[in-house]
Amino acid sequence: MGSQATTATAGGTGSESTAEAEAPASPPAAGRSRRRVWAQQALETSWTESTIDLRLRKKDWKTHAFRFTPDLVEALGVRVAEDSAATGLNFTAAHYVDAAMATLLPATIDEQMKLAEEFLRLMGARKIPEGKQSSYRVSPAVHDVAAPLSNHLKAAGRARTAYHIYSAVLTKYLDQLRSEGPIKFGQ
Repeated sequence: MGSQATTATAGGTGSESTAEAEAPASPPAAGRSRRRVWAQQALETSWTESTIDLRLRKKDWKTHAFRFTPDLVEALGVRVAEDSAATGLNFTAAHYVDAAMATLLPATIDEQMKLAEEFLRLMGARKIPEGKQSSYRVSPAVHDVAAPLSNHLKAAGRARTAYHIYSAVLTKYLDQLRSEGPIKFGQ
């Protein structure tokens, strides 16, 4: 997904300054810059594009099933509620899933497997709980990568790892949002 989805979903709302528009669509290599923070920018783009799709009844956004660890689903719900209350915007978990996958889901199986391994190490390689599956409405670019992912992994002999990959991506994304502080748009 990496650069392909990032290009498709990180176009912004057109109201950013030149410095903000040039902000990286993927995480900065080190430290925070003076530019708009990337995780929040991805969330704003997801919210804006999803809202436009709904209001204009374009139906470009499609649902896809993702499975995450139960504690991650709970953390996501808390974050959605806090950000909605703080901004007055009606965020849904799908906005966060879309933003996470658009910015952090790699396009290649090798990169995806590195994320899965990193996630398993983070979890202490203990038995990972059975995930909670739910369908989320995502952008066309995310759907194009996520929809065939399970079959691509099966074909590569890596079946049943999408759960770890998706959980790794969402964990990294929520960590980045947390490090960026309160949402700075929609107020």
